[in-house]
Amino acid sequence: MQGDRTVIAYHGNCPDGFSGAYAAWKKFGDTAEYLPLAHGKPPATELAGAKVYFIDFCYTKEVMDAIVAEAASVTVLDHHEGVADVVRSMPEYVFDANRSGATIAWTYFHPEVPVPEFLKYVEDGDLYRWKLPDARTVLAYAYTKPFTNENWDMLIEELENPEMRATLLAKGATYAEYRTLIIDSLVERAEPVLFEGMTCYLASAPSIFASDVGNGLYTKHGGVALIAQVRADGLRISLRSNGDINVAEIAQKYGGNGHPGSAGISLPFGSPIPWAPLPDEDTRD
Repeated sequence: MQGDRTVIAYHGNCPDGFSGAYAAWKKFGDTAEYLPLAHGKPPATELAGAKVYFIDFCYTKEVMDAIVAEAASVTVLDHHEGVADVVRSMPEYVFDANRSGATIAWTYFHPEVPVPEFLKYVEDGDLYRWKLPDARTVLAYAYTKPFTNENWDMLIEELENPEMRATLLAKGATYAEYRTLIIDSLVERAEPVLFEGMTCYLASAPSIFASDVGNGLYTKHGGVALIAQVRADGLRISLRSNGDINVAEIAQKYGGNGHPGSAGISLPFGSPIPWAPLPDEDTRD
């Protein structure tokens, strides 16, 4: 029956979004459907009559209202400031800009169970705080693993077991060092562009490197950093800044969203490119 369906709709291709879906999986297991989402793309399955949980993701007001009208129930668990008003208009929601989707989802689905340490590390990296000990080392190790529930189970166990934790940290230190070399190279290869009336720098990088490459670019050049990734249906553009320039507001112009310092947009093939190249030798520091 349609009313018996539970759909976990989460921010796809995102460690925080997947970790939130993992929190739901620990409650629902395989009785629920798990649906990765991307801004600018409709859900890949029909949601009418289903109990839908949006984790670390929220569409525009118009799209969400249409889903609410058809679904049996809609709950949104999110922290992205660019969609705060939309989240708060939903029938049931938790919004907290000081937490990430992973820990919001865990405390929602498991209110009596402490948040696993690994999910706290995911949050630390997603919010770009880096306050937890060995955070970069832990996440450098973790993000070499495919995003599966079984791997997340193992990562939680590895951090809780002292011997396994020591092995994790030793491997992670090597991975983190190599990761830094890759990030430095990607930052160095970035090119200047004119975007939204500003001189910005554009790099090509997988999304898993977006925040670190973006941090390197705006630290070096100021302004807004753009990180592009080619996907099967177009370009995914991550926008990063130190927060002085609100990139969530910029992203909303192109159907995207995010936080003041971290946002993203999708550009289907054939869409106008919203930047123009600038002479490299005239603008590079």
